[in-house]
Amino acid sequence: MIHLNDEAKQLLNIIEGLVILDINSDIIFMTDELARSIGFSCGEEVTGRSIKDLLPHNTAYKVLSTGQKQIGEVYISEGHTVVSNAFPIHQGGKLAGVLEYDAFGDAAEIHKFLDKVINLNHEINYHKNDLRPLKSTKYSIDNIIGQSQATAHLKAQIKMVSYSVSTVLIYGETGSGKELVAHSIHDLSTRSLHNFIKVNCAAIPSELFESELFGYEEGSFTGAKRGGKKGLVELADGGTLFLDEIHQLSLAMQSKLLRFLQEREFMRVGGNTTITVDVRIIAATNENLQELVEQKLFREDLYYRLNIFEIQVPPLRERKEDIQPIAESIVGQLNNLLGRAEIRRVKTISGDALLLLKQYDWPGNIRELHNVLERAVNLCYEQVLDLKHFRDFQQKVIESQPASSVNRIGELFPQMSLITLKEAKMNAELAAVKTALSVFHGNKTRAAQSLGISRQALGKIVKKHNL
Repeated sequence: MIHLNDEAKQLLNIIEGLVILDINSDIIFMTDELARSIGFSCGEEVTGRSIKDLLPHNTAYKVLSTGQKQIGEVYISEGHTVVSNAFPIHQGGKLAGVLEYDAFGDAAEIHKFLDKVINLNHEINYHKNDLRPLKSTKYSIDNIIGQSQATAHLKAQIKMVSYSVSTVLIYGETGSGKELVAHSIHDLSTRSLHNFIKVNCAAIPSELFESELFGYEEGSFTGAKRGGKKGLVELADGGTLFLDEIHQLSLAMQSKLLRFLQEREFMRVGGNTTITVDVRIIAATNENLQELVEQKLFREDLYYRLNIFEIQVPPLRERKEDIQPIAESIVGQLNNLLGRAEIRRVKTISGDALLLLKQYDWPGNIRELHNVLERAVNLCYEQVLDLKHFRDFQQKVIESQPASSVNRIGELFPQMSLITLKEAKMNAELAAVKTALSVFHGNKTRAAQSLGISRQALGKIVKKHNL
């Protein structure tokens, strides 16, 4: 038998539409509000009476036969549409009764709830197309490939800072993987279930940066959208805001960003309401910010706000032992990207080709390595990527070497031949024609016009190269 003391009844009486039944469907407790809605003065008056007599359309008693909870059950009571939830009560391992409460007491509440859901869906749809590429992480720490000591140290730093909420400043040369590091930190952190918003500080015009970062209110400037717009900071609430190429920020925007970092609050452009958010900041740059501070191009106070945790991404030339696993991973991706059938997939990279790749210092880092490999894979219709597929790159390696090392390169690769001027012109011609035909989807007339030649001349080039 379910027993409720006076204190329990007093607490339960504040829950609208609550009723508790015993195993026989008789009422043990009903809130005063619910009792009054069906013509009684208080809940005590209905205690001991059957729910079927007082609320014939109520289906909570069915829980007593099924033992299963009921969620979102709809019935009519005194002309009102009621949505209720009911849960079985067990005592000593046996079913002893049922507790039911109204999730929605009437149709007006249901409509209010549905309006909220509809408005939320509208807001999601409003932002999702523009923000889909910004909001989620594409990479994790598993995408950082390599077993070198430098790579192991980098991964250890990422794991360490992921446990914190402090700001991180990532240094690294162009193409070294700064964005990958930022994604990995967010992915490992407790914020991974929230948004990861990337902001390319170099890509947004300075006059639009404030409205993009902090949002704006309706009518705040010509062209402002009706209803205003949330800024990227607001959309990153609970998650991470990644400021790439932070050194490109104007001094005016540096000041506004500093104020936000200090207070963690802001106002939309044209607004007068302060908005507070919980956002972790990760910034990245390929410039020495300390030198920019000395040159008065970067605010010193902002630098100290950003530089809580500093991570240096090692350039590829400092971890050449990672070139082989990175190159093999890239080739695998290129096979898929280029839609290679199994028989035409590149399976391995020859020892000579790998040795050649390691002779170069890669000023463009992994991005440049990807470029070189993509060109080579496009020239390879075999399962092994070999020296012959790197003709252009061979020349580049030789040109990058000091004069004293050129002979050593020749000794390492006696089979390597320099590209002739005729071959260089032919390769350039082939690349330009392929690009034009690709851009204009095979339309030879438009491709020829873009190349500045006649359609007949283009036809001869296509035939010559058997395109």
